[in-house]
Amino acid sequence: MPRTSLARVIDRMCAVSGYVSAVLILVAMLVVCYGVVLRYIFGASTVWQTELTIYLLMFASFVGGAYGLRHGDHVRIDLVVNVMPPRGRLVMRLVAAVLATLFTIIVTVIATNMWLHTLEVGAHSGTAWNPPLVYPHLILPLGMALVSLQYLMITGRLAHGLFTGEKDVQEFVPATGGGAGH
Repeated sequence: MPRTSLARVIDRMCAVSGYVSAVLILVAMLVVCYGVVLRYIFGASTVWQTELTIYLLMFASFVGGAYGLRHGDHVRIDLVVNVMPPRGRLVMRLVAAVLATLFTIIVTVIATNMWLHTLEVGAHSGTAWNPPLVYPHLILPLGMALVSLQYLMITGRLAHGLFTGEKDVQEFVPATGGGAGH
């Protein structure tokens, strides 16, 4: 299937999400180490370290999920699908991709409404650090929107393969291949 400029933009966004997530995991690790050193060597503590670490790891999980999906590094159980004939596997993977796309779009809409409400009321975390929740609440709609876009790409690729008989889309992963179960 020819790659459109939209497909390249989505791929680039998903790649960036993966790299940013990797950096944020490193930052979270450094923040935790800082907290440990501060507590056990200097006998002091912070009010922000644990909460910030949670937000960084949330970002890495939800927004980085699009990168994992792009490279096929997601959890899948394909025991039944693998024993099916090639066309049956393609149909099952297409059905799964359509259902996953619908699910992630629904989660994106609900999470966006939650974020808009947080923005409207100006909610804060209520902890000692008490940061505004508008930033952490943006993580889920952003991540699910990226995952939805990636699932749309997969769905298009699988549908194209089903209707054209293309053989290189047999796997439920994008064109680059790789991933779990390979």
